[in-house]
Formats: sequence, structure tokens, C-alpha cells
Amino acid sequence: MIKNNLYILLGMIIILIFWTIGSTMIDNSLVLPGFDEVLLSLGDILSNLSTFILILNTILKLVLIIFVSLIIAMALAILSYISSKFENFIKPIFVIIKTIPVIAIIILLLIVLGNDKSPYIMTILVVLPIIYEGLLGSLKNIDKEIIDDVKTVSKINFKVIIYIYFPLIFNFFFTTIIQTFGIGLKVMVMGEFVAQPNNSIGYILQLERSNLNTSALLAWSIILIIIVFVFEMIVVKLSKYVVKTY
Repeated sequence: MIKNNLYILLGMIIILIFWTIGSTMIDNSLVLPGFDEVLLSLGDILSNLSTFILILNTILKLVLIIFVSLIIAMALAILSYISSKFENFIKPIFVIIKTIPVIAIIILLLIVLGNDKSPYIMTILVVLPIIYEGLLGSLKNIDKEIIDDVKTVSKINFKVIIYIYFPLIFNFFFTTIIQTFGIGLKVMVMGEFVAQPNNSIGYILQLERSNLNTSALLAWSIILIIIVFVFEMIVVKLSKYVVKTY
């Protein structure tokens, strides 16, 4: 654990060194401001109470999006695992969703739903295929001996999958949540940046871009990284507790 933290610290130091060298060579705060300038902007942003309300609002929205996506993906993965016909039926839909450029999706959603809902529907469309394919793949990779033992007692159905199969893929389940949170946050903020709904981080970033405030843009990037890092730590600790309890 200590060794891992040392490597993390070493990686951060290297990033800061390259950042400082790059900022000195470019010598243009509009292109790459110094780390001290970004820290000042970060301090200004965090000194405002509305920032924490905005961050909390963003996290709650994303958690709700991931929860909804998990429920839908879990149902679809179970159906696909039970029936290969259903899996083949739904496969083209996910291929289309994954193939269409994200910007094209959000433009279409903007036309249909407006700027308030489109970033969040788009986020669901991006993370849903990832969760679905991961859950289905992990179900298919369960040891065949366990599957044969279960089949001697009962047919494969929703209860068997939820109470017997899913405990076997707990670790993957929590890993998927961590991955989708990071991806979902990036996609959601990008969608907000394009759609510009009020009271969103994407809207703030658009304002800072218009003002050519690169320091604030990088400061907000640091905040987003911290959000993902803290969420990962919470989920990892929660996963260890759930596995131990189970």
C-alpha cells in the first residue's frame, strides 16, 4: 500500500516537472499557465460556496445516471445470457450506439429534447453499452463446472443469476462502476459544454473558455480528477466491505 502511494506521488511529481518545463518554454499563460496560476484559480473557485453545490449536483446526477444504466444493463445482460436470440436481436442496437459519434448524438438530442436533458441522456447512451457488454462477458466467463452444478438443481433464470451468478462477479461489478463513473463524468461535462444547461460544470467551462481563462479551465480539470479519485476510493472500500460481508 505504501509502495503504491509512493509511485502515485512519483507520477504526480513527474507531471508537475513536465508541466513547469512546458509552461516555461511556451511562456504564454493563455496556452499553458504555470502551476502557481492554476493553484490561484483553484483557490478562487473553491472559496465559493456555489462551487460545492455545483459539484454535489453533478455527482448526484451522475450517480443517478449510472444507477439507471446499471438496472437497464443488468436486465438486458440477463436476458441475453438466458437467450442467444435476444442477444443477437439487441447486438445491432448497441453497435449503432457505439458507432455514432458522440457529438452527432448530442446534436440530435439537442434538437429533440433541448439543452436541459440531452447531456444526461447522451451519458446513459455512452455508458450503457459498456456496462451491458461487461456484465454479459463476465456472466459468460463463469466457471462451467459451477454452471453445470447449478443446472443439476435448477434451470437458469433471473433468481439463479442474481443470487448465485452475480456474487461470483462482484469484483467486476464494482470495477465497472468505477470505470463508468470516470467515463460518464467526462461525457456528461462534454455534453453540458455543448448544450450549456444552466447550473452545470460544462456551462461554467464554456464561460471560462469564452473569457480565455485557461487557468480556470485547468483548475476545473483538477477538480474533476479529484472527484473521480475520491469516488474510486469510496467504491473500492465499499467493494471490500461487501465481499467480506457476503
